[in-house]
Formats: sequence, C-alpha cells, structure tokens
Amino acid sequence: MKRFLLPFFTLFLTASSFGQDSDWKLYSVVDGIEIYTIESDCYATNIPDQKAVIIKVVNTTNNDLTVEWDKAIWYNDQLATENTADEENHYLVKVKKNSSKEGSCEIPRGPFYIYKDFITYKTETKLTKFELQNIKVTRI
Repeated sequence: MKRFLLPFFTLFLTASSFGQDSDWKLYSVVDGIEIYTIESDCYATNIPDQKAVIIKVVNTTNNDLTVEWDKAIWYNDQLATENTADEENHYLVKVKKNSSKEGSCEIPRGPFYIYKDFITYKTETKLTKFELQNIKVTRI
C-alpha cells in the first residue's frame, strides 16, 4: 500500500504546483526578460486583506541583467500616477542569469506589487488599468 500512496502523493503535489503556475499571465518579453502578472488575494499580517497584482520578472539569458520600468496606474479610470515625481514610480531591478524575482503579499509596495482593491473594506477606489512603461533591459 505504501508503494502505491507515495507515487500518488508525489504526482498530486506535482500537479498542484503546475496548476498554481498556470495562473501567471505573460505581460511582456523584452531582450531575454519575461514579465508575468498574477492577480492575488492577499491575507498578509502586515496589511488589511486586499486584492493585488503581483509581478514576476524572469531572466532567460546567461547574463546578469538589470530591468527598469515606469509603473502607470489607473484607479476608477483616472491615471493616479500622473502628478507624482518622476522617480516615484520608476523601478530598477537586478536579475541574475537564468533566475527570477517576484513580488509577494508580504511586501505590499515596490516594483512587484500593485494594489487592486480591499477584500474586507468597501471602497469606491478600484484598479481599472495598469501599464509597465518604458521597459529597458541592460546587461550588467
């Protein structure tokens, strides 16, 4: 019986892992960098429960790279990032060769996280659109 359960359990865990990865959506590919997004319900201990867009950056090359972009965010169809300082929504991330970096609900700010809506609170403010603009990849 153990010989049957162990392979079955391993197969189940492998299938579960693939199912979770399939929710990532390819956002853009630039010079060996793949950028993915996923919508997530965040129940972190350091923030109120909220929905967010999490970003993942994958370096598919054999070189260390920097990736930079500007985040443009619209809430209720109004561009919320237009009156901010130029550098406030500009991000630069180093990604080692053949590796990736991604956001999480535990870090609700920075380059890999976009607030979408609260789960537990009612608010009129809703994310309606976002763009990662001026994506630039540089070899280190």
